[in-house]
Amino acid sequence: MKNSSFRYDINGLRAYAVILVVLFHFGITGFTAGFIGVDIFFVISGFLMTSIVVRSLEKGNFSVLDFYLSRGIRIVPALFVLCLTLLIIGWFFLLPTDYKALAKHSLSSINFFSNIIYWKESGYFSTDSHNKALLHTWSLSVEWQFYILFPIIVALIYKIKPSRKFLLYFFALGIISSLILSFIITNKSPSAGFFLLPTRAWELLFGGLIFFIPKDKVPYAKGIEVIGFLLIAISCYIFSISTLWPSYNAILPVLGTFLILLGHQQNSIFTKGKLFQWFGNNSYSI
Repeated sequence: MKNSSFRYDINGLRAYAVILVVLFHFGITGFTAGFIGVDIFFVISGFLMTSIVVRSLEKGNFSVLDFYLSRGIRIVPALFVLCLTLLIIGWFFLLPTDYKALAKHSLSSINFFSNIIYWKESGYFSTDSHNKALLHTWSLSVEWQFYILFPIIVALIYKIKPSRKFLLYFFALGIISSLILSFIITNKSPSAGFFLLPTRAWELLFGGLIFFIPKDKVPYAKGIEVIGFLLIAISCYIFSISTLWPSYNAILPVLGTFLILLGHQQNSIFTKGKLFQWFGNNSYSI
């Protein structure tokens, strides 16, 4: 039985995100924009991390160490098992040069800097990228880098002035700055724009904005949720691997995810179903 604070909409959104990413990687027709599932995950993570950090600060029991520990317990074990399994299998089936590359990628994944390695090696959509078994871990590295910096910065800002309104100003500043960087860097270096935290931080911070909006102050919540899903569906239809990403294009699925979470619908036909909840519960492992 789920507790009263469990968000079925978030769990259902995780299902959509992981299904989109998996279908994209398997090259299924109609899902050439399935990579937007990562952007959906970023918005969700931003909202959840903001909720955890700010609420703990307001209660006066926030601990950076506890925050890191809780994230590590959730993320590291499954990632370690995956890397170890691939290394064992690779020992028997890969050529020495390929095994050396796998070992490097495993090390970078476990230490959460694989996004930097993949940025330096090649683009996410390049032909060579399909031979990299741990390519998908780049997004975990981005999230972990965000987890390292975010609680410290928020705690320092809150110490200056313990006010949600004051924090909100800095969130807005962070979103605008990161979004501008995303425009500039993605145009100059698509690979850097895709893989690096500075061009992705706005997506996580945009999710954090939802925390500052009281759910009882949101009008037409059901309609907002529907519009959110429409924006994600449109994104799947109009974008492809040739689209400059994230840049300004990612605003569409990010805004769609934002609206769905803002709608806060806990009995929605779009997210409450058992299949959606199963995929949501297992999204990280998948």
